[in-house]
Amino acid sequence: MEIIESARHPTRFRVLHVFIMVSILLLIVSGLYIHRPLIDNGWGFLMAMIRGVHFAAAGMLIFSVVLRTIFMFVGKDRDWTSFVPSFRDILLLPKTLCHYMHFCDMPKTTKKYNPMQLTVYGTVFLLVLFQMISGFAMMYPDGWLSWFNYGIFGSEVNTRIAHYIINWALIIFIIFHLYLGIRDVFDHMKDMHMLPDSSDED
Repeated sequence: MEIIESARHPTRFRVLHVFIMVSILLLIVSGLYIHRPLIDNGWGFLMAMIRGVHFAAAGMLIFSVVLRTIFMFVGKDRDWTSFVPSFRDILLLPKTLCHYMHFCDMPKTTKKYNPMQLTVYGTVFLLVLFQMISGFAMMYPDGWLSWFNYGIFGSEVNTRIAHYIINWALIIFIIFHLYLGIRDVFDHMKDMHMLPDSSDED
């Protein structure tokens, strides 16, 4: 049974999704430049501007994530149960992966997100949370998050390396997220217009 997209995602959720994705994209691009500047070697007006964009995008991300988390538990559209995997979701995970690999049909689910989405979105939330904490830890290396730099990673340099690695993990997620989003839109259009499936052609 197909679920209409607008019914699955209220307007405020879709708006916050746009804010979150835009802020993550800005953070990725500006973060890559800060890690390896191409023009001024880390000094000058351009680097100051890029850092400003990075900090502004971080603020937008934090605001959006906090607001989305509140909406998960408050209001008529609260959907926190959609993010909690059940034992049945875990059992359906291999078949869901099989679907994404084009080997079988998507198993029937009763939640807004399928088992693969539950797993990936939960992981991405933890990665984003890590990026927030490590970002503040690098801003204030000897401040209130010094335990994060020196107690967990041993040094600020190691924290920076971990922050950089997770940045690439988020890039990989966005690539797959866009691909699956485009594929789902095409599948909906194919169903609506009854386009012939390529497998049915001689």
